[in-house]
Amino acid sequence: MRFRVGSVPFVNARPLVAWFESLGEVSPVAVEYDLPSRLPRRLDDGAVDAILVSSIDLLTQPDRRAAAGVCIGSYGPAASVRLFSNTPIAEIASLALDASSMTSNALARLLLQREYGIAPRTELCQPDLPAMLSTHDAAVLIGDKGLSESSEGVVELDLGEEWTRTTGLPFVWALWVGDEDLAPELAAYLEEAFRWSQANFSQVCLQAAETSGWDLETCERYLGETMRYELGEREVEGLRLYGSLLKEFGIAESVYEPTFVHPAAASAASSP
Repeated sequence: MRFRVGSVPFVNARPLVAWFESLGEVSPVAVEYDLPSRLPRRLDDGAVDAILVSSIDLLTQPDRRAAAGVCIGSYGPAASVRLFSNTPIAEIASLALDASSMTSNALARLLLQREYGIAPRTELCQPDLPAMLSTHDAAVLIGDKGLSESSEGVVELDLGEEWTRTTGLPFVWALWVGDEDLAPELAAYLEEAFRWSQANFSQVCLQAAETSGWDLETCERYLGETMRYELGEREVEGLRLYGSLLKEFGIAESVYEPTFVHPAAASAASSP
């Protein structure tokens, strides 16, 4: 059986999909790419079996299941998820949200309410920082643009760093999410893909540098130090806290306990 998955098109996803791409036509998992905000519809429509999607989708949809053991997370600065402001953070009255994002937009609103006592007017915008800041006090940018954008002349807030500073916990940005039929066999392949990238880290970074235009040192530091891909107990604790705070601060009406599908016990993923 060949599975289909949808992934975000960002550099931080490379360690979770590079193995599948390296196998080409014989890969047990075919990867399609789309923006985080569009991926849930692909899952709902049955176009894919799982999506590497914003964690808020798992937390706010009752029929979602996540593959255990793997995520895109951070402990401290995330580097690629940042808020840029023309004013001091506590004075932000209007906030442009990255239209490609879900989790990061909600996290920005949560942190501004919880830590700064403000609830600015928000608007979804295309990720173009000069345009966003020309009509709003502040803007959220994620992904490759979020990392590469200069913060010269503006106030910058790294959302991952702010989360860890205020909670002491890692933040889970994305997970492999499916519906109630998410197969343990697929979960095994998804975990194996990460293990392969750990063993072939230099190759993954070279490919990431080639496709992104970033220098190799930046890719190695970002993928090897800034991003965290193991979904352990502390990450799950951070995920649960994020969900409870979303509900407490009225950002999400309904929040559900995350449910995980563990990889098949047999070595299903050891070969395509």
